[in-house]
Amino acid sequence: MKNVRVFYRKFGPCKYISHLDTNRVMIRAIGKSRLNIWRTEGFNQHAYITFALPLSLGFASECESMDFRVLDDNEDLSAIPDRLNACLPDGIRVLRCAESVHKPADIDSSLYTVNLEPMNENDISNKELSEKLNAFLASPEIIVEKKTKKGMKNIDLKPYILSFEPREGDRVSFDLKLPAGSTLNINPNLLIGAFADHLGIELYADITRASIYTKGGEEFA
Repeated sequence: MKNVRVFYRKFGPCKYISHLDTNRVMIRAIGKSRLNIWRTEGFNQHAYITFALPLSLGFASECESMDFRVLDDNEDLSAIPDRLNACLPDGIRVLRCAESVHKPADIDSSLYTVNLEPMNENDISNKELSEKLNAFLASPEIIVEKKTKKGMKNIDLKPYILSFEPREGDRVSFDLKLPAGSTLNINPNLLIGAFADHLGIELYADITRASIYTKGGEEFA
C-alpha cells in the first residue's frame, strides 16, 4: 500500500459544508471515481480517509488535504485529481496528489487571508477601520474568552499573533498567521470578535486559509 495525500481547494458555497459533511462528500467521490483504496474491515466497510487539520465552518481554503492509502503501488497519482474532480461538487477542487511527506502532528501554524468590512457601511470608513485595527494590534495585550476542554478561559491573544501583514487595495485586507494543530489552535475569529467588541460595531470577515506550516517553518506537504 502507498500513503497518498490529496490537496484541494474549498470555496464558494462549499465553505459552508461542515467538516463531517466534507468527509461524506469525499468518501462518495472516492467511491464514484472507483479508486482502489484501503477500506475498513468488517460488515459495513467504508473508505478510510483522514484530514490533517479540519477547517472551520464558513472558511474558504487553498490548502486543504486528506490522506488515504492506495492498494496498488503502481497507481498513477497524477491521474487522481481529474478522477476525483469529475465526482466532486463545484466549490471543491483537487489541486494535486502526492505521497505524504509530513505527519499531521508536524503542523504548527496556519496563514489566513482576511477581508474585513463593517456590516453597516455607514458605521466606519475603510480608512478609519484600517487605522483602528493597527492601533488595536499595537495594544500591549488582547484579552479574549476562548473555549477550552475545561470550559471558557480568558487568554491574551497578542503572543499568538505570529505575523500580520496588511494587503494593498480598497478593502481592509491582511494576512494573519496563527498557531494551528492538535496541541494549540487559534481561530482568527477570536481576534475579529475582540476587535468588533472594541469598536462596538458588527464586522464581517471573509476568511481564507492560505497555507499550513510545520514546526520547522516548511509548508505542509
